Amino acid sequence: MYLDLMDVLRAPGNAVERPIDIAPTTLDDVEIVEPVKGVVRAVNARQSVVVSGKASTAVALQCARCLERYVQPLELELEAVAPLQFFQAQLAGKADEESEPDDELAAIFDAHTVDVLELVRQAIVLQSPMKPLCSPDCAGLPEAANYTETDDERWNALKNWNEIDGRNLDHGSA
Repeated sequence: MYLDLMDVLRAPGNAVERPIDIAPTTLDDVEIVEPVKGVVRAVNARQSVVVSGKASTAVALQCARCLERYVQPLELELEAVAPLQFFQAQLAGKADEESEPDDELAAIFDAHTVDVLELVRQAIVLQSPMKPLCSPDCAGLPEAANYTETDDERWNALKNWNEIDGRNLDHGSA
C-alpha cells in the first residue's frame, strides 16, 4: 500500500489522510494474522514531510518459554520524517552527496510516495515483545517444568573451596 504525496509536496501545510486496510500477510519473518486497520496522515511541515498514524493488528509469535505459537495483538504507532530536499532531488532525478538518502529513508519513501506496508512492518518489529510470552505465568517446556536439579558428584571437591580447617576465608572466621 502506497500513499501518494504529490498534493502534500506542493505547499507547506498541505496534508493527506488515508485509511489503512491491509490483509493478513507475512512480511519477512513476521506473520500478520489479522487485518491491519488504522489511519495514516502525511503533512508538509515546511522543511520536511511528517508521516504519522495509528493502526491495530495481531501477529503470530512463538513463546520464548514453551515454544508454542500464540497470537499477540498490537497497537501500532507509525512515524516517519523525510526532508523536502530528499523529494526535490528524487523528482529532479539527481542525488548529490548532501541529498542522498540513507537506507531508512529509501526503504520508506521514493520520489512522491510513502510505502505504508514498510512503515507497518517496522512498527511491528519495534513494538513486538523482545521475549514473547504466551502468558506471564508460562511454565515453559513440559520437561523443564518437571526438572529437578541434582548434584553432580564431580563438583563435590569444590563445595568447600573457601574453607581451611573449618574457617571460612571470606569472613575470616567460621
